Amino acid sequence: MRVFSGVVLGYLLFAGSAVLLFRVSGHDPHAPASISFEIGAIIYGMLFALLSGYIASLIGGRPNYVAAWTVGALIALGAIVSMIMDAVSWSQVTALLFMAPAAVLGGRAYALTRK
Repeated sequence: MRVFSGVVLGYLLFAGSAVLLFRVSGHDPHAPASISFEIGAIIYGMLFALLSGYIASLIGGRPNYVAAWTVGALIALGAIVSMIMDAVSWSQVTALLFMAPAAVLGGRAYALTRK
């Protein structure tokens, strides 16, 4: 049950931060944006993905970071489903290539702090 809770809270942290970024900035996540906004959004997303993986593993309480892997898989799955349903955009590609792995690295960071 702890792993499930960690996954849910970790993913909600990532997804909530993404929704907040695009609502506050007024940008459409599936439309092209300026290169400076895209780079900033990628860094922002990677930091929140890293934090999400860390939090998921912390709550999940397992040093094998299965919760972080699951959060990363959910981020990747969401990006893939969005690519299938809509046209492929920069936000989906970067979520798949950078943010999903960052969530797993967050779990790895948690595992390293436990040793």
